Amino acid sequence: MCLNKFIYMHKISLVVLSMMAFGTSAQSIENPFTPLTFILGEWTGNGIGLNHEKTILQSGFRLSLNNSFIEVSNEWLLEPTETYPKGEIRVDKGFISFDKSRKVFVFRQFHGEGFVNQYILNNNLSDDSLLVFDSELIENFVPGGKARWTLKKISETELETAFYLSASDEEFVCYGTNFLTKKPTEFTQMTPKVTGIGGVFFFAQNPDSLKAWYAQNLGLAVNDYGSTFEFRNTHPPHTINYLQWSLFKEGNAYFEPSTKEFMINYRVQNIEALVKSFKERGITVLDEIETYDYGKFVHIMDPEGNKLELWEPVDHIFTEMGGETTK
Repeated sequence: MCLNKFIYMHKISLVVLSMMAFGTSAQSIENPFTPLTFILGEWTGNGIGLNHEKTILQSGFRLSLNNSFIEVSNEWLLEPTETYPKGEIRVDKGFISFDKSRKVFVFRQFHGEGFVNQYILNNNLSDDSLLVFDSELIENFVPGGKARWTLKKISETELETAFYLSASDEEFVCYGTNFLTKKPTEFTQMTPKVTGIGGVFFFAQNPDSLKAWYAQNLGLAVNDYGSTFEFRNTHPPHTINYLQWSLFKEGNAYFEPSTKEFMINYRVQNIEALVKSFKERGITVLDEIETYDYGKFVHIMDPEGNKLELWEPVDHIFTEMGGETTK
């Protein structure tokens, strides 16, 4: 059993959801988000506001919570103005879901300024390369106000988004247009490789006492299993990653067949291709890939008898669980 399974199995339960299709056939499409797949990814670009102010925008659209939602995040950096001489950062986050009863996509959006918008996808105005979300509820805005958010596919790597507002029954006014380019991140390229350190595990004569020493003298936020370190990914920077630091009682069988007193967990991408390449090159693969909602795991041996744990993570699961971390 992999260490992360050992650590988190009492906290995590899998959510199994039956997926409904977009349209009339519930069996024909396993993933209801198929019509929206062109927006998935990490994007960066520039925008122009209502008063011609310039912005730099980072946007992310990623499947989340067992692929049950599309998580959306936007962060704008506005150029300095007389009102904001140092510029301004604006952030919004939200989730797109598929409402099975109404058979519509719903986008719930939360703004740092306090606005809360709930949109539905306007099927009459949307097509394969254009998504039009019209608000059905808005909190903390003028009574009767409406909002519209559009996403237009320019190419496989180019996206145009725009945000519109309307006070009561007035015409929509465009408050900003953004021109985005998809980031060619290492994850989307899926080159089979190590991307970082995922865990550091070593033997101790008295794990509890040594763990307390690290907490008292080095400031680690410890739990029953050690300490979870939190850090940011550079691609994209709003993604939180984790590293597990754990102590084992001397002689614990988890490190076998290695005779060493430590084991390193490496974060990887495209673990299936990695394992395939290991077997082709005669590298010792100790077990089959195990899959959990927080990632995939496998163990191998290096030429000097070190056991390595390889982990293809799903970091947001740990973020959603919460808990104190070392950072």
